[in-house]
Amino acid sequence: MADKPFITIILPVRNAERTIDTTIQYLLNVEYPRDKMEIIFADGGSTDKTKDIINKWQEKFSFIKVVDVPDSKSPGHARNAALKVAKGEYIFFTDGDCAPHKDWIEKMLEPFTKDPEIGMVGGEIYTLRTDANNDTESYCEQALFLTIGDRVKMKNGGYYPEIKKDLPHEVNGSQTCPFFATANCAVSRKAAESIGMEFWHEPTGEDVDFNLRILKNGFKLFFQPSAIVDHMHRATPQQFFKQLWGYGYGHPLLLKKHAKNVLEFYFNYFGGFGISIPFFMPGIIYIGDFLLMHLFFFATILTAGIIFITGGLSALLGAKITLIVLAALWLFFTLKFFFPVFKMKPFWKLFTYMWIHYMSKWNFIKGGISGMQKFGTINIEG
Repeated sequence: MADKPFITIILPVRNAERTIDTTIQYLLNVEYPRDKMEIIFADGGSTDKTKDIINKWQEKFSFIKVVDVPDSKSPGHARNAALKVAKGEYIFFTDGDCAPHKDWIEKMLEPFTKDPEIGMVGGEIYTLRTDANNDTESYCEQALFLTIGDRVKMKNGGYYPEIKKDLPHEVNGSQTCPFFATANCAVSRKAAESIGMEFWHEPTGEDVDFNLRILKNGFKLFFQPSAIVDHMHRATPQQFFKQLWGYGYGHPLLLKKHAKNVLEFYFNYFGGFGISIPFFMPGIIYIGDFLLMHLFFFATILTAGIIFITGGLSALLGAKITLIVLAALWLFFTLKFFFPVFKMKPFWKLFTYMWIHYMSKWNFIKGGISGMQKFGTINIEG
């Protein structure tokens, strides 16, 4: 790119003292002309040393700027404050716990130059460990948490699919929904202006909604896996579970805004497929290993209870065969759900990783249930 465009990098932050200094060091190592960029931190009311650390770097580099958003209700709210003053032809988003690679900007800009219809580009997200002994970080790294290529089954990159029918699985932000996390994406000013240069004002799901509005406005989304940002994950399991709860909470709201009134049963098998029926509200039930593991567990317990209470009757031979089948299915889906954990190292932490794996999924579903109650849609992702 001979005449490099001016770009803006926006980072919403709040109480990011643990990671913000590392993030800034990585940002300053990104190879791009300093006179062609600005970095805007939107501080959402930090009460730790986050702003002190940013101000220390701001004294050295004039292109580092800070926007104070003391009443910030969400990361999207903070980003909106930064968007109002952003000057870039292309606007990059990342977070205060992220570490872009040196060629991040150049790699993200490449697709924009090849196709003017591309409105948004997203890159790959991996893990940056800050503590070699941290079990949560270790789990996230080995589980490829937030990794895009595996989620969308596009490891080599390319154009994201269009939203064809506004079905729940296309728009609710889960693994079947085309969106880029704001930890690593860039949007053209033209595309951002087409949707009002702002994220929605809801407490969660703002990145998915932003992507969907750009896609529905006729722009293309392009996945560039070589544009890499490493992510410093939550320090404790409880913080990680809270993060997953928030993800689940936002999905029913996305259905309410973007999906048609159908109830969809989506099966996470054989490449994924859905069955939709007309309904009075949008809804989706993902049928996967976690849901079936619990379904067959309770069916096994119920059948065993019936046999115990009415034991001794020859007519119960069929019930005993049913019990064996149900128990086998429960064991199968249990092993299938926990299979990714069996490959994690060190093996002696197996039960710790199993607990994190189970509780992260459970908290994600709990968040979805809370969102269902709040927003009046059906969203169960098992």
